[in-house]
Amino acid sequence: MNERRRPTPPPSSAAGRRRRGGRSRRRRGTRSRLLWPGLAAGAVLVLAGGLALRGASDHSGSSTDTAGASSVTEDPGSHGAGGTGDAPKEEPTASPAKEKGETDEKGGKDEGKGKGQDEKPDPGSIPSSGPGTFATADGNGARVGGSGRMLTYVVQVEDGIGISAPDVAAEVERILADERGWTADGKVGFRRVSGGASDFRVRLATAGTVDDICGQYGLDTGGEVNCNVGQDVMVNLKRWLLATQYYADDVTSYRALIINHEVGHFLGHGHEGCPGAGRPAPVMMQQIKGLHGCRTNVWPYDADGRPVTGPAVG
Repeated sequence: MNERRRPTPPPSSAAGRRRRGGRSRRRRGTRSRLLWPGLAAGAVLVLAGGLALRGASDHSGSSTDTAGASSVTEDPGSHGAGGTGDAPKEEPTASPAKEKGETDEKGGKDEGKGKGQDEKPDPGSIPSSGPGTFATADGNGARVGGSGRMLTYVVQVEDGIGISAPDVAAEVERILADERGWTADGKVGFRRVSGGASDFRVRLATAGTVDDICGQYGLDTGGEVNCNVGQDVMVNLKRWLLATQYYADDVTSYRALIINHEVGHFLGHGHEGCPGAGRPAPVMMQQIKGLHGCRTNVWPYDADGRPVTGPAVG
């Protein structure tokens, strides 16, 4: 007997749709699982980039000085009042080395002075006599002082004493140009020259040579002190290098006293005494013989342009 069979449902039936739908959902699920790790990695990269940008922004206030040391702006929340963490310890940085003879920002003297400045030599190493011949500092200095009488001078250093004539000339020029010096009244000025006629000479020499030259005018300098005779301002090498007991720690100031005192004699000023206890000693006072209650002072005028004087001493 012949049997009639039902036709097989086409693929578009509901079962087929369920099978296709199931496969489709599985594929979408797989694709989602693959996407999540990528998204997570991207988020990490974005977060890291943001932190890097923040770090760059935090240091945007840093600067570099001329010595090349960085100075970073401090985060006010890192420590101090209200801070929650300890401040990071900063590594010490070496200060730039000073050049010899340089000053700090406050004008203080540095410790790099060479011989002939404030570094005092062994007294036994200072020659007591020399050949009596001199080297003259080259070049011409600037005019200093008012429009009154202009005096020219040369600076000379005895041969063989190991001191540079240009160095001494620079120091003498500085002293005579100081606003507390003899130019303060506007009546006299100075200019250093290196040749030709000059009004006076500043001569640094050994004690023996100073004694010889000053002795020609009847002065006894005893191997210890300076003098002014004729056109010569004679500076004793021993005093230039060692100063005196009152200026033992400030040789530079004592040199100003030598120059101002002896140039003062050349200008016609005589010796003066202490004007009173606690007051500054006049520059024309023989301070090497004692201060007699006065304070040390190496300038003929004070910072306000007033003369520092005392009673005349015969």
